[in-house]
Amino acid sequence: MMAAGLLLVAGVAGAQEYPEMQAAQEALQNAKEHLQEASHDYQGHRKAALGHVNAALEDIRLAIASAEKSEKKVEHKEQKLEHKDQNTQKKIQNLEQREQNTK
Repeated sequence: MMAAGLLLVAGVAGAQEYPEMQAAQEALQNAKEHLQEASHDYQGHRKAALGHVNAALEDIRLAIASAEKSEKKVEHKEQKLEHKDQNTQKKIQNLEQREQNTK
């Protein structure tokens, strides 16, 4: 139960950006709790359902992590381009200053 809580907490940071994934995660967590509280095993089907729910929760965690990784890559590229642009602007200013100084 504690591990499941940690799964939800780990996903909350990114989940705000992914409301549908968060809703699916919460629904699956709720289903998992109900399955765990079921009175008997239903000829192994309850146990199988728990396995599928756990796999789905892990897939959601991985999906959010993947999306966040992709977003970080994009942010990093944007920062690099911004830095290059700033350097280019400084070079232009320096060239303009030199040009004025030579007149």
